[in-house]
Amino acid sequence: MQSSNNDRKNYQSPAIIEGKESVLKNALAHKQLGAVFQLEYSVGFNDGFIQVKAHIDNLRFDVVKLGFMKNDEDGNWMDEKYFPSRIRRDANTKELKATHGKSKVPKVKTMARMASRTKMKNWRWDQDVEGNAATFDAILCDNNTGTEIATWKPSIGGGIQFWKRYTGGSLAFTKSGGLIFSRKQYKDWVGWRLSKEMQGSVLKWRIGAQVWLTYLPNDINSSYYETVY
Repeated sequence: MQSSNNDRKNYQSPAIIEGKESVLKNALAHKQLGAVFQLEYSVGFNDGFIQVKAHIDNLRFDVVKLGFMKNDEDGNWMDEKYFPSRIRRDANTKELKATHGKSKVPKVKTMARMASRTKMKNWRWDQDVEGNAATFDAILCDNNTGTEIATWKPSIGGGIQFWKRYTGGSLAFTKSGGLIFSRKQYKDWVGWRLSKEMQGSVLKWRIGAQVWLTYLPNDINSSYYETVY
């Protein structure tokens, strides 16, 4: 998504990019996302069922420059960069076989469905479990309006207050512009309640992730913005 404040009639048209904004656009193209995902799980045996829990253990993200125009005189433009605005992690399980050799239906049958929503600083966390699949969704929102940063357009809400995002009491990122979530900060979990007949089975876990990156002007005056993933 991209737009220009000079083009209020049609928000879907290509942005009007001035000379320095063209430099900015090229600088943003030479960025790299570094991401670390860590999950922790536990299995508990109870009367009549087996409880499987999954926690977020550690999430770390950083967007770094790849050396484009390091010595350029427009230093302020070079310091601008993308930031994570939405993080989705999916996990699901599939039964492979029983350790005693007898085949079972290759499907994890859950007896419960769980969903939760948590707000932490500018981040909203949504968790959902249904069947054998679980989803962790972290969504960056404007603290004043609740607007999701990744889906924001100039025509929605008349603007967004997200300047100076690396300073202040409601800090959404580290001072270097990175993002760290630890289990100490985020203590919720998702879980499955499985039939006791599943005991002795081998489960295969599949983990997938998507990261949305957004650019909004931080220290400079620019009409250019976009979200990519």
